[in-house]
Amino acid sequence: MNKATLTRIGGLAAAIALTATMTACSGGQSVADACKIANTEMTKATSSVSSDVSSAMQKATTGEKVDFAEIFAPVQKGLEEAGKKVTNETVKAPLTAFATEFKSFVKVFDGFEMPDMKNIDATDPAAMDKLKEAQTKVEEISTKAQDASAKLTEQGKKLQEICNKG
Repeated sequence: MNKATLTRIGGLAAAIALTATMTACSGGQSVADACKIANTEMTKATSSVSSDVSSAMQKATTGEKVDFAEIFAPVQKGLEEAGKKVTNETVKAPLTAFATEFKSFVKVFDGFEMPDMKNIDATDPAAMDKLKEAQTKVEEISTKAQDASAKLTEQGKKLQEICNKG
């Protein structure tokens, strides 16, 4: 092999190495891999939500204070973790939009407290007024939660469509 051929082979090898490096740096994560990461993180994060909500409702009906927004903290953390690990922009954009809508959904519950139902005196007009105020607040929260849930569902569908194609 002559010197010119070795130089060409060396140049070709350098070009291949550079291309491989550039591909790795450009976020070579596939849609399927990104979706798998997002799904894994969310599965871990949502595994206890149903039981946490049930537990919170039981506590609330027995007069214990419950931070309803805090129930969803593990899901928010899971979304943050997924957002850090997903580098594929096709998946990252709708995942970020979903995370944003989820934060809006959780804010609906921020500061809400169930009244102490076990100690309500039905003959006390002030207690009944408090109960009526709580009912109005629950109705407002329900409406806001439904609106936020619809937006959240819309973002979830966009993410799911991308992942189904990937």
